[in-house]
Amino acid sequence: MTSADPRVRFFHARRFSLRQGEEPELARASGDSGFVAHLAACSAGATGWDWSFRMVRVGNHWAFISDGRVTLFVDEPGQYVPADAKNGDAVALRLPRARENLHPHRFSLFGGQGGCVVGSGYTKYFLPITWEAAAGLVEACSSKWADQLRFSLHLANAPRDYERADAAVLDVGPQDEAGVLKMLEVFARTARGGFVDRGIPFGATEGPLGMTKARADGKADLCDGYGWRVSTEAVLRG
Repeated sequence: MTSADPRVRFFHARRFSLRQGEEPELARASGDSGFVAHLAACSAGATGWDWSFRMVRVGNHWAFISDGRVTLFVDEPGQYVPADAKNGDAVALRLPRARENLHPHRFSLFGGQGGCVVGSGYTKYFLPITWEAAAGLVEACSSKWADQLRFSLHLANAPRDYERADAAVLDVGPQDEAGVLKMLEVFARTARGGFVDRGIPFGATEGPLGMTKARADGKADLCDGYGWRVSTEAVLRG
């Protein structure tokens, strides 16, 4: 049983995303191109450190580094840290924090120190924001408040897909959670009318600032993975 199963999709829409109407037909996993471009522009070109890489081979002012899937050649000073990394060492590569096609139907943004640390568990925050507030959330999560934080933010990448309790999903590990909540508090004060009370998704609990939250574990629960997992398990249990 997968997310393509109509029973799981129905449960997910009605009990997890808490949609009031029919799920919109979204033909493009990459989203509405104009809206995505606007969200990307709101990140103001912010870059951050992605710690999912290892040094493969280092030379004189150049290096090959890999995340296990893609190997990159880098020769720009300051493009990775630590500068004295040896073959096999963990390194961080400086990359744009906005990730337009990391997950289907989502625009993603990482913290200044990279994405969520999965570790031994992390928290998912579900933000029932309007599409008009999405740009402000991207700006807040690209600001100096986020420079020293690790988190993964995922927003619906089409304006007509915001009629849901999980319009935005933020994954954050315990070591960064307090900082992320302070950042979101600043956003909530400025985003008047940006939050809509849509209820509590199945498997989640009430959280601060009008959000709901859930405890997740493992990479498979990142972004929309948690919602599909708990929805599938609920349908299997009948």
